[in-house]
Amino acid sequence: MINKKVFSETKDKLIKINILVVSGFLIIFSLFTYFYFQSITYNSIDTKLKEEYEYISLQINRSSYLNPIVLNDPRDLVYIYDHDRLIYYTKTDYFDNIVPNDTNEKINSCFTYKNGKYTFRELPVTINNLKIRIIRNIDSELSLLRQLLFVIGIGIVFSVIITYFIALYLTKKALLPIENAWYTQAKFIQDASHELRTPITIVSSKLQSLLTVPSNTINDEVETIADAMNETRRLKKMISDLLSLSKEDAITTLNIEKVNISQLVEEIYRDYEDIALMQNKKFTYENNLKNNFINSDKNKLRQLILIFIDNAFKYTNIDEEINILLNEKDDNIICTIRDTGIGIKESDLSHIFDRFFRSDDVRNKDIDGSGIGLSIAKMISINLNCKIKPYSVENEGSKFEIIIPRYID
Repeated sequence: MINKKVFSETKDKLIKINILVVSGFLIIFSLFTYFYFQSITYNSIDTKLKEEYEYISLQINRSSYLNPIVLNDPRDLVYIYDHDRLIYYTKTDYFDNIVPNDTNEKINSCFTYKNGKYTFRELPVTINNLKIRIIRNIDSELSLLRQLLFVIGIGIVFSVIITYFIALYLTKKALLPIENAWYTQAKFIQDASHELRTPITIVSSKLQSLLTVPSNTINDEVETIADAMNETRRLKKMISDLLSLSKEDAITTLNIEKVNISQLVEEIYRDYEDIALMQNKKFTYENNLKNNFINSDKNKLRQLILIFIDNAFKYTNIDEEINILLNEKDDNIICTIRDTGIGIKESDLSHIFDRFFRSDDVRNKDIDGSGIGLSIAKMISINLNCKIKPYSVENEGSKFEIIIPRYID
């Protein structure tokens, strides 16, 4: 049985990896966004301070620095020092009683500092032995940056939660084909074991029965030996089909060549004509092609058509009909194999390509077969880019359309 813990652990790992990857990208993007806007904010403030300096310097050069200085932006503060003595500062209603401490920061370079509960951005410059400090309170800008950081944090949290559910859904979708393949493989092994067990059991019982009567001659046990040989042939056929199926599963290259499909089908038709006569069945072939040539793998195409013709003969009775029809539509060849045999139940039609599937009616009628042929046909059709369309009515017959492209990509 399949260890479900493997899928559970794999799913958890994939979810964690998805969350870590998405969270990592979100954090990197959020940090980039925050520092980008922080840089823009400080650059904007510094530009305003420099503009303020240009505006103030013109006033100082025009008149005495003791005259009231008009500020370009009322939010700015200006402090003028003659050596270490404060000789002028702006008075505002908002910062009337605040006189920031003098700093020893580099002249002509903007910097940020705190004074009490306030945060300032300052540009110190010198003019004519005067030190001018142009200062702006940036608490409002920092408040906006903090709000941006809070919004980014909330966005990351919600994104991680949403990512978890998306990762859970996508992981389930991603693991579904693997899980189905695992279940299919397990079922295939179980079915193969069951199908192989039956002929082996029969052969073993026949051989044991021979050992119980060692004095009997071959003539006495001819029926027993014949049964054992039939089961051996059936076992050999089943193993051959399993090998064919595994080869089609693992195929990586095709022998693409120019194929005369009319000639190919005619050869198959001639091979089965004698069989049809011996079984008293009507076997016909009709070719409506104008262009007989396609590019494909001739041997695999032959094998594909043979599977359906072999099934048509297997599931038809005396005096019933089997027909091969070749038509063309657009860039496709449509090979139709039709019979008037036992047909397929509508409920079974969707399972006919499953490995080892055989309907109860077929098993009850003891019709020889392993249930692998159509699975091989399905794999060949995938490798050749063909499509198979089955149609069937129980007790009226079946029809299979093989849509063959003229050119394989």
